[in-house]
Amino acid sequence: MGSTDRTNDGTIEDSPRGGYLIRFAQTYPTTPEDLWDAVTDAARISRWMAPLDGDLRLGGHWTAHFDDGSAFTAGTVTACDAPTSYTTTWQANGEDETTLVVRVEAVPDGAALRLEHDRVASRNYGAGWHTYLELLALEAAGDHDGIASFDWDARYAELTPRYRAA
Repeated sequence: MGSTDRTNDGTIEDSPRGGYLIRFAQTYPTTPEDLWDAVTDAARISRWMAPLDGDLRLGGHWTAHFDDGSAFTAGTVTACDAPTSYTTTWQANGEDETTLVVRVEAVPDGAALRLEHDRVASRNYGAGWHTYLELLALEAAGDHDGIASFDWDARYAELTPRYRAA
C-alpha cells in the first residue's frame, strides 16, 4: 500500500451558512515546518494541487489554474498565523464564495493538517479534497514520481460515490 492509501475520509455536514461543511484531519510523516511549506508555497502547491500564482500571505490574492492555464478558483487570504494556520476565500468558477481554513500542528507521528471548507455547493468537494490530500501525502514524502504518475481523474471518480453518500 502506498502512502495515499492512508488518507482519512473527510466528513461532510450541512453548513449553517448554506451548502456543506467539509472537514479533513490528516497526519503526515514530516515536520510541521515542511507541511506548512507544502500548503503555502506556490511551487509546492502546484505539484500536488494545481498550478497556482499569487500571494498566500495575509491580504494576498491567488489563483489556481487547470492544466490548460484557465482559472478554476481564486481567493484572498483573510487571516494568517504563520506557520500554523490560514483562512482564505475560495471562489470557484460559477459558484458562490466559500471559506477554506487550513491548520498545521505538531503531533507525535509528525505533522497534522486540519482542513475545513465551508459553504461548498457540492458533496463532490469531499472527493476532490480527499484526492488532493493523497497527492499532498506524496509531496510530503518527496515522491515526485508518484505525483507524476497519479491519475487524479480516476481516483476522484472512485471516491465520488463515497462522498455523495456521506
